[in-house]
Amino acid sequence: GNTPVRTESDVYDRQIRLWGAEAQSKMSSARVLYVHITGVSSEILKNLVLAGVRAAICDGRPYPSTASTTPSSFLPPAERLALNDEKEGYLPPQSTEESDGERPTKKRRSTTMANAMKPYVEELNPLLDECEINETPIEDVPDSYFEKFDIVIASRLGIRQAVRIASATTSSGGKFYLVDTFGLSGCAAIDLGEKHEFRRELGKKLSDVTRLSSYLSMKHMMGLKLANATGRFDKVPPRIWAMYRSLLEYQDETGSFPSSETAADFAEKTMKWLDDCGDAVVGKDFLGSEAELKQLSLLASAEVSPVCAVLGGLLGNEVIKAISGKGEPANNLLLFDGTDGSCRNFLLKFVSQ
Repeated sequence: GNTPVRTESDVYDRQIRLWGAEAQSKMSSARVLYVHITGVSSEILKNLVLAGVRAAICDGRPYPSTASTTPSSFLPPAERLALNDEKEGYLPPQSTEESDGERPTKKRRSTTMANAMKPYVEELNPLLDECEINETPIEDVPDSYFEKFDIVIASRLGIRQAVRIASATTSSGGKFYLVDTFGLSGCAAIDLGEKHEFRRELGKKLSDVTRLSSYLSMKHMMGLKLANATGRFDKVPPRIWAMYRSLLEYQDETGSFPSSETAADFAEKTMKWLDDCGDAVVGKDFLGSEAELKQLSLLASAEVSPVCAVLGGLLGNEVIKAISGKGEPANNLLLFDGTDGSCRNFLLKFVSQ
């Protein structure tokens, strides 16, 4: 007989029972933009697309060289390891349909991460619309583009671009997440917008609508002096945040995250940046010796699959909370330490400087 057609209510039945029909409806109408695909952002994408949240990708970086060290659920290892001729460009499948025993149809040429990801994202959940892609270099994408998305999840950005995109996103009511992993550590900076509303979960009931008790924009988060990133139980800045800030500062100054080729330059610039913080709490050796900083530069592009999967799962859940308004969201910073599997919310607070 004929195969029955599966509807959205059939596919998402379990999560409708978990989150409710209203939350699923909000998820189905939401649009999430992924700026620069990395191991952790591809995990978030996978989780949300399977949950019925539409995806768009803005990533004009070259493929496959950009993905050669990126663990990904989408891109096969033979492609990611740059085994294809970079000059000719990789040829990903044009569609998800395969010919039965016939010669494969002509494949389209691709030289960007966005273009390479597109067919795999569409294959993941055929119920969703076509995956929109933007291959323009991020610095040339206007603010108005980001304003049309409910959620923007970005990786591998410098501070200026992160602040610009976050401001454009939140000004129109959207939410912005900046996330990267480096070795066994990971960090996410979250800007939900000053007017974000949610309802706390009180057992099986929900509280009245409330707003964030403490809000700091991405601009203020990134402008906060490292020495001031302390808290009740943190007399010195969290090491993971200091590591991430050093990577972001270097990206902002040079246009790329550090690597083995730029290890010495990264160590020199980071020690100067730490020294310029000019505080007894933070000195140029706060992140260790020159040799240790060179080691950090090697970790900058070392994404570890389990770290990406765990942090990606946590952030996927946070995005669902932000879209649905159900549950108190993580605010400000999420710090993940893969050495013990812990992930904590750390609240940066505004300090006049």
